Amino acid sequence: MEKAIVIGMRLSGTAAKALLSKQGYEVVGVDDNPEVAPATPDCPIEEFALGVVSPAIANDHPLIVAAQKAGVKLISELELGIRNLKGIKVVVTGTNGKTTVCDMIDKALKLSGITCRTMGNIGYPVSQVALDGTEYAVNIIEASSFQLEHTYTLRPDYAVLTNIAPDHMDRYPDFAGYFSAKKRVFRLQTASDVAVLNYDQPAIRELGKHLASEVVWVSAAEAVGDCYIKNNAFYLRGEQLISVKESKLRGEFNRFNMMTAITVAARLGATKEALKKFVREYRPLPHRIEYVGVFRGKRCFNDSKGTNVSATLAALDAMEGSTALIMGGSDKKEDYCEFFLDVPEKLKFVAVTGANAEKIYGSALKVGFNDIVIVKDLQAAIIRAAESAADIVLFSPASASFDRYTGYKERGERFKNLVSALK
Repeated sequence: MEKAIVIGMRLSGTAAKALLSKQGYEVVGVDDNPEVAPATPDCPIEEFALGVVSPAIANDHPLIVAAQKAGVKLISELELGIRNLKGIKVVVTGTNGKTTVCDMIDKALKLSGITCRTMGNIGYPVSQVALDGTEYAVNIIEASSFQLEHTYTLRPDYAVLTNIAPDHMDRYPDFAGYFSAKKRVFRLQTASDVAVLNYDQPAIRELGKHLASEVVWVSAAEAVGDCYIKNNAFYLRGEQLISVKESKLRGEFNRFNMMTAITVAARLGATKEALKKFVREYRPLPHRIEYVGVFRGKRCFNDSKGTNVSATLAALDAMEGSTALIMGGSDKKEDYCEFFLDVPEKLKFVAVTGANAEKIYGSALKVGFNDIVIVKDLQAAIIRAAESAADIVLFSPASASFDRYTGYKERGERFKNLVSALK
């Protein structure tokens, strides 16, 4: 019996271990947290025929380095799961918007009666779907850069890149390393596969010139590709589909996400009537520019999923009025000087809290943005933001959440609960 090691035994690692066991491997799971699993295997690393890497495990982890030196074949949990799926595979990646696009494709296809399931970084491991054994016509897979690092046979029928901006600079040596991980989703595609790309970003437009797959563009500014906006209406393959005003979503980036989803769903068989219904009925996922109520006369929005500067800039763009921003958290080595140089005039005040508060504060002052204060916690930030002259309070941290929370969801719920309790 061949041995396999799973490095990282949280949600995806647990699913990978179960799937490998079902396939006949003798499986050892390890984790840096001794309460979860042993930190090291009880046999030499050379004895393993296969290693599965969970997304939280960086490439400089001692076990990864040792396995590579020993010649152990390493793959990501994402790759293990996808190898065991039947049906069409749609893989969506990008810095921002990938969860929303996956959810949108899922909703549009289901309205057309097409069986599908979202999985991957969206919260349900691909290996668990494979283990469950239910077959779907379309598998919609959200892939982070971490999940794409150890992919070697991945060949999606549809590969989607929503956008690219610096992120996870605490994991990658530079932007090129991060972008390189994202581009792995396209490397084995052929002319019979489809790449759906962001036309508005020069780096992605250049990437499109070098792909073997059919490239379909999506643009917020140009009438290109299958779906675009013209005369304030969504068009699909040259014909008007529905007025943009019938959608309840805020922000240009959300309209871009919707065009991306329509592009993919239409090619997978979604009907025009279903797509119209989808545009009318779709509501944003929690923690993504989520309206949570009024506090001291200020409309409050929860954008806890805004974990990088590009996401927070997009959220600011979507605000319809003068805005007070609450930001800060655990640092991802982002450039906040550039952020404050790029903020719109509607940003009137910033309250910052969290592990990187001093860094953000110093960056703002360095480039001449002085309407900023450091506060001790989120409650104090909400109060100070509401006391400002702005009409809107936006919680979009432009930072990860792990200094105080288990993830962006817990952080967002904390914001919502505080707004409710402080009323």
